[in-house]
Amino acid sequence: MNKPRCGLEESFNRKSLRYQLTYRIYNYAPDLGQLQTRLAIQRAFRYWSDVSPLTFQELHRGRADIKISFHRNDGSCPVPFDGRGHVLAHADAPESGVVHFDADELWTEGEQRGSNLRIVAAHEIGHALGLGHSQFYTAVMGPIYNGYSSHFQLHPDDIRGIQALYGRARVALLFSGKPAAPDPCKATLDAVMLGPLNKTFFFSGQYVWTLSGRGFNAPVLTSALWRELPAGLDAAAHSQRTGKSYFLKEDRVWRYTGFTLNPGFPKRLFGIPGNIDSAFYFSKNKTMIFFKVISYPRPIGELFRGAPSHPDAALTWTNGRVYLFRGAQYWRVDQQQQAVERDYPLSIPSRWMQCEA
Repeated sequence: MNKPRCGLEESFNRKSLRYQLTYRIYNYAPDLGQLQTRLAIQRAFRYWSDVSPLTFQELHRGRADIKISFHRNDGSCPVPFDGRGHVLAHADAPESGVVHFDADELWTEGEQRGSNLRIVAAHEIGHALGLGHSQFYTAVMGPIYNGYSSHFQLHPDDIRGIQALYGRARVALLFSGKPAAPDPCKATLDAVMLGPLNKTFFFSGQYVWTLSGRGFNAPVLTSALWRELPAGLDAAAHSQRTGKSYFLKEDRVWRYTGFTLNPGFPKRLFGIPGNIDSAFYFSKNKTMIFFKVISYPRPIGELFRGAPSHPDAALTWTNGRVYLFRGAQYWRVDQQQQAVERDYPLSIPSRWMQCEA
């Protein structure tokens, strides 16, 4: 904390700070939208929670410890922005917790152009937690934004700084009780869904991740996207016709519009056996298909020739094909022929996640 700073008032009492902190996102990056903004911010917080005893919870209403918003040079902030380029964002030190991003910037994820919201947010969150600028220009707390890196991680100086304030990460699980995020290259899938915003969501335990052009995005807590949704889902499906997402676990179903739980849900399942193996929206017939190990009322082999007997997950993807997932393999179905295509099954990690063998 004796390193060069950025003019922030940093007189705060460490003992008065809670290890469980809250944050609220008041609006979203214009070029990324709600989902991508929330994912980027959540992943930015995870860089700090992974190496310290801090945990972070997103609030959707009320006063939060850290307040995040996007604005332009419109007089809404006493520290004005300067348009695209130069100053990307700024933040106040504890206990103000204000973090502002320049809405005129091109905020991106997974590409070199523009400014990467996740990395810039990690820097500004560091300020909101009490860190000044690092003397190492390659550190996330360095004063200069170094651009996007697909292998971005905290610099040892970043880690030393946050641990000097709050302690080491080994204490974190005592406060959060949160399990480690799964490795998408090795994880067992609970469900797969082509869902809101035409994104492909993979569910495993308490976590969910999406795909990008270069493979998978880092897993985030499922409950951070769909509030009140339990871990360890049996199945998930999204209707492209109605825009509704359905999540099944044991004998109950949760229905969401976008990421908002519909009134009256969760509900008990009626007419459908509990503990469904998988489900998906069958676009050919515009119906929801549910799979269960039992053969009644119709074995899966009669629906799709050559299909595995009890898939872990299933979905109709953007190319109109049905995909069935079991273990580390997947099968692709031609809806017109209603049969598994030749040369399947293939590897989920190598084909979907683009993991190296």
